[in-house]
Amino acid sequence: MSDPAFSDSIGAQWQTLARDAIRLSDTKFLQIYALLEQLGDKPGIAGAFDAMRPRLTQLRPPRRPTVSRLFFRPAEDLFDDPGAYTRRLQRISRGTLPTCWKLVRARLDGKLVDGVAQGILKADPRDPRVMAKVAAPLWEAGAHALVVIANEAENNLRFMVDNFGRDDDVLRQVQTLRDVLLLGGIIEDLKQRLPERPIGDLAESHADAIKGVMAQLGGAENPQAAAPVLLVLTARMLRPGVVLKMLTDMRVTGSSQAERDALTRDLSGVVVGNLLRQTGSIAKEPEPGAAGAAPLDPVQKLGALAAVAERLTDGLTSVNDSVAILRDKKIVDRVSAARSEIGEFVLTTVLGDVEKTLAGLMYAANGGVSTPPDEMKRAEATALALRRSAKLANHLGIQREVNAKILEIRREIDRQMDRMMSAPGARGNPEVRRQMFNNLRLMEILAGSDEAERLYREWSRRLG
Repeated sequence: MSDPAFSDSIGAQWQTLARDAIRLSDTKFLQIYALLEQLGDKPGIAGAFDAMRPRLTQLRPPRRPTVSRLFFRPAEDLFDDPGAYTRRLQRISRGTLPTCWKLVRARLDGKLVDGVAQGILKADPRDPRVMAKVAAPLWEAGAHALVVIANEAENNLRFMVDNFGRDDDVLRQVQTLRDVLLLGGIIEDLKQRLPERPIGDLAESHADAIKGVMAQLGGAENPQAAAPVLLVLTARMLRPGVVLKMLTDMRVTGSSQAERDALTRDLSGVVVGNLLRQTGSIAKEPEPGAAGAAPLDPVQKLGALAAVAERLTDGLTSVNDSVAILRDKKIVDRVSAARSEIGEFVLTTVLGDVEKTLAGLMYAANGGVSTPPDEMKRAEATALALRRSAKLANHLGIQREVNAKILEIRREIDRQMDRMMSAPGARGNPEVRRQMFNNLRLMEILAGSDEAERLYREWSRRLG
């Protein structure tokens, strides 16, 4: 019989190894990952993978299929690390998964599990359709096991506390997992007919595939039957409102209209809540780079943060029509709160540093010295980050702040050029002319080609 203390000690060592690995090169990091992959479900391995996950998300190495990993595959888009998990968003904390699998595994027929394990070995792990066929009986049996587990937790306090603690939120997570696994085959099949996540634009064939699944599961008469599929689908999309609009466009009559509105309301709340969660977590951890990787420099960071803001705003804007149709004050208020949060995120993380970054790259170039080419590229990337934020300003209600920042930067560039052109010998100095064209490129990014052309004529006249 194994010693629990010994197992805990070994598990702690694996987790220490994983934390140390994130500081290594990509090659060595992946070697450590491959070693841990071979250990399967041994104690401490789940915690080791938690420590490595941010870097794994960036590198995306191929993962060795296991029975437990295949079991959770249909719901993987709903998983959050424990530190980022937010209650009541129909999502699942990764911290819940090891206990869920332990309890499910104990209730599954051994022959079924062995059959799935053999099927994994025989199948091509790169073929998701084949893997879904192998896992189908596992998902069905596991979903029914989760029902038994949830019932026992509700009726047996000791069982609940021993396995999940006293927080009944875990029962909501188990219910979400069960609902998704019951439709695991349908969900995995739909994933293969749609673009890889994150899904941007949907072609007509993609929309038809989604509508076909909705009709298959309940159609207009019973839209709630498709709720687990839509929950996973919205989690995979950059603009989840596209799916909500499909739902609101369904032609229904009678009591099913109220069911459709209820489902749209629930999904809208989940979508908006997730946007708020993502904004809050990014604002707290403003480094978009993966854990253990080299930190991003200020210019890279500005570009990454601007891209994040663009994605969140795009997602929020996509739900506007569906929310307007519902006329639900609570949802409208949540959308307004999300818009304010994202706007504040842009003001504090993008606009907060952009002027200082540009100053370090550009404004020191006076006395007839032009900005070096490499620094100029970084300055252009900084201006582009600000331009991306300006495009979001109207949606986020921060037009005044963004316009003021752009105007302030434009004035500083103008003052810089005035100092350089007023210096002795400026007319014949090629560095001054080179800096003029540098600044014109920035002005074109920030203010458009017409303003850049006007400044070109003015500055050229002064330089002769």
